[in-house]
Order: sequence, then C-alpha cells, then structure tokens
Amino acid sequence: MKAENWSNVVGGYISWIMDGYDLGAVVITSTILGKLFYPGIGLLGAVLPIVFTVISRPLGGFVFGYIGDKYGRRVSLLITVLGYSLSIGLTSILPTYAQIGILAAITISMLRFVQGIFIGGDVAGSFTIVMESLNNYRGIFSGIMQSGVLVGFVGVDSLFTYLASVTGAEFISFYWRLIFAIGVIPAVLAVLIRFKMTEPSIWLKVKHSANPLKGLRELPQPFLVMVGFWLAIYAGPQLVPTLFGQVMKLPPSYYGPLVLYMNLIGILSMIIAGLLSDYIGRRMMGIIGSIIAAIGSFTFYYFIQIHNINLLYLVLLFGFLINLPSSITPAFLSERFKTFTRALGVGTAYNGAYIIAGFAPIYVSILSTFMNPFNAATTIAVIGFIIAIIGLVAGPETYKISLEQ
Repeated sequence: MKAENWSNVVGGYISWIMDGYDLGAVVITSTILGKLFYPGIGLLGAVLPIVFTVISRPLGGFVFGYIGDKYGRRVSLLITVLGYSLSIGLTSILPTYAQIGILAAITISMLRFVQGIFIGGDVAGSFTIVMESLNNYRGIFSGIMQSGVLVGFVGVDSLFTYLASVTGAEFISFYWRLIFAIGVIPAVLAVLIRFKMTEPSIWLKVKHSANPLKGLRELPQPFLVMVGFWLAIYAGPQLVPTLFGQVMKLPPSYYGPLVLYMNLIGILSMIIAGLLSDYIGRRMMGIIGSIIAAIGSFTFYYFIQIHNINLLYLVLLFGFLINLPSSITPAFLSERFKTFTRALGVGTAYNGAYIIAGFAPIYVSILSTFMNPFNAATTIAVIGFIIAIIGLVAGPETYKISLEQ
C-alpha cells in the first residue's frame, strides 16, 4: 500500500475521528442536552441537538467542496479544522435554559448549525485528499477512514462512561461539559498535521478553469445511496443512546458502556467490509451489507423490547451488522466523480443526503405517536437500506476506476 503523502492520509483520518467525536458527543449526551436546553418536550428535545448538527452539513459540503476543487483540498481543510475546533470548544461553556431561558435553546441550536457547516466541509476535503493520495487498496482505506468516525465515538463514549461513573449526579449538572472541552485537543492536533499535507498530484494535473458545478450530473445516484445509508444510521446506532436514556430510562453509567461496545465492534466491521470491497466491488459490498444490516436492525429492535434480555450481546451483533454497508462510502463517492469536481461531488452527495436523512430522529419521533419507538426506528432504518440498495443497483461498479480522470 503506497501513498504520495502519508500526512494526507493521517490528516484525513483525524478529520474523521473529530467528526465522530463531535457528533458522538452530541449523540451520547442527547438526553442530557434535551433536559438542559430544550426542557419539557421529551424525545423531541433529546434529538434536536443531533438534528441541528447535521442539517447544515449540506451547505458546508457544497461551499468547501467547491473551494477544494478550485483552490485546493488542503486550503479548504485548513479553514474547516479551525472552524470546528472553535465550535466544539464554545459548546462546553454554553449557559442552560435554567440560566438564560429560551436564549439557551437558540444559542445551542445556532452553534450546532455552524458546527455542521464546518464538519460538512471537512468531509469534502478529507475523503478526497486521502483517496487521491493512494495508489491502490482504496477499499480497505475507505473502511479505515469511515471507521475513524467510530473511533471518535469510542473516544467520547469512553470519556462519557468514565465521567458518569465517577461524578454521579454532578455529571448531568456540570461534568458533561468536559466532553466538549476535551474535544478541542484532537482538533488542535488536526490543525498541526494539516500544515504538513500537500495537494495530490492528481489534482495538480487538472486545469482548474473548469467549473466544478458542471460535474454534478453524476450526483443523483450517489446522493440516493447516501440518503439510504444515513436514514438507517440515524435511525440506528445514532439513535440508540437516546432510546436507552429517554425511552428505556437507563442511567448514563449503564448505557454508556453499551454504546461504547457497539461502536468498538463497528470499527472492525468497517475495516473488514472495506477490504472485501476491493475484491467483490463497492456496489456488491454495499448491497449485501445493506441486506444484512436491515436484518440486524430488525433483530436488534425486536429483541430489545424483551425484558431481562442480555443487552450486551444484542448491541455487539447490531454494531457489527449495521456498519457493514457504509464502509464503502469514501472510495465509492471518490470514484463516482471526476477530479475537477470530486471534492464538490463528494461533499454534496455525502452531506446533501442529510437534507432528508438528517431528520431521521424526527421521523422516528413522529412515528412513535402511532407505534412504539423501537418499531418506529426499525421502520425508518429498513426504509433507509431499501433506498440504498435501489441507488446502488441503479449505478455502475466503480472499484476498478482510476481516479486520474
């Protein structure tokens, strides 16, 4: 496995750790944030911080993707890393609803919206610069890159579990803030590494007078695949902590380790699936993975409703199966767009899907008025995987395509 510049690979990977850490911080603390900033509206209040974090990602992916194609992947990445470093730090010092009333809800909503712009823009540059810096085995690196999100989740879940166990009741009133404050540290590390990154030779060979917008004719098919993936993920593992805390009323010290193990085994799942895609193709891996993940989602949400069942085994099975299809994402998206429009295409497809899929927790919340929340989550997750399969079937196989085009 050769790379033009390993700083590009490492820098891109840290991007995904930070993406996972920041989103994981909101997901794992969703029940707490809902009570502190959106009190009195139940499950909806718990999912609002997640929704505001993802709905602005399309804007970031589009703007910084365009910058990445016209002026360089490295340029856009230096801007986005500074933006999300500041945002996650500010989240740790926000006053709550009890302190400043409705202004607290408005402030955290706006800050999470801004954070989503920078994280969304980071996707456009980090996926692209890593894939363009590799000479072969894009599939396994795709799995490694995408699993970086789960590495971030594992980091934040571990910190959450530790703080919840040693601080007791004070965790909910104050110590949750440390999760966001500590997130500044890896962000600063990402800044330092990115100064060593270089533009891939593939990008340097392109005439940048071309308008990146003209390359978006390929967008509908990968966009559809991403809508499916993210509907399933946000009705699946991203919703699990909220269901554990808000619906099942489990204490943070209990469900924290379960979420940690779910994400930990997901890392292994993504790397294995990414490697397999180098041999059987992105499309085939995505289709087979989606079928298996849909079955895993149904199984998890069905059995979780049974009293006295061992949640650990269920969580491990769910964590492994649900993450199989999305492992192909970095390689698949990079292979679907030409070089002059790749960052814009990747950023828009990946993040644009959140326009629909980012509201998955809201869909589950609405459906929960007609059925129990677990069946509602199953319904949205399975619909997501069906959409992803339709999208994959409608498009070409890409794993043998050269990125130098």
